[in-house]
Amino acid sequence: MYFYTLLNNKLTKDNPDDCMAKSVNSVIKTEEDLFKSLTAPGSILKDVEVKAVKSEIWKTIISFLEEGYGYRDEYISIRLDISGKFEDKEDRFDPNRHEVNISIVPGKSLKKACKEIKPQFVKATAVKPEIENVYDWISDTSDDILTPGGTLEITGEDLKIYTEPSGQGVFFINKSNGQETVAAMTRINEPKMLSLRVPELVAGTYRIEIRNSTRKVKTLRVGTIPTEFTVQ
Repeated sequence: MYFYTLLNNKLTKDNPDDCMAKSVNSVIKTEEDLFKSLTAPGSILKDVEVKAVKSEIWKTIISFLEEGYGYRDEYISIRLDISGKFEDKEDRFDPNRHEVNISIVPGKSLKKACKEIKPQFVKATAVKPEIENVYDWISDTSDDILTPGGTLEITGEDLKIYTEPSGQGVFFINKSNGQETVAAMTRINEPKMLSLRVPELVAGTYRIEIRNSTRKVKTLRVGTIPTEFTVQ
């Protein structure tokens, strides 16, 4: 289900009542969700086979790109371009000053799928924190490893943590026993980013929850990410 809410549109001056839509409470499906769906009971596909085919498809697409080709099918179109300033027509590509970029746009099948989506409106008070990415600086991994004592950077939407009411923070929940550990301090505390020190966690598997409120509504909201994190 795709949810949205409406916020005041501060970019327009002619109509003080007009609004802009914002996606909220999004659930991001992962690669594991994809494999589980493809190999669900009743399917003739096997997990190992699906993973192998998917890996080979993307290895081949990546090899096309590395050779300088774009790629297109009914789902996506991938193109290459270059960014950076060239001093004159005699100047040539320099990796220290220029960069090759990849742009991905939806193909006809994805565009058709967009027309089938039926957005559902929710009030702004029902908006929950959305975690999009969790980056562990020590291990240099995203949505995977947690390093106790290291810096963790969480990006997303509606993440900011307030002091009131109590019970807000970033919580690390041990999957084996349910024990919760809250991060003691948040170095960066913004709506789109939190930066904090990972607590001293014992080895195991964890999930992450953000519990916060809004500036005006003092009711706790809970946002989570389906990914399981590992403390080694």
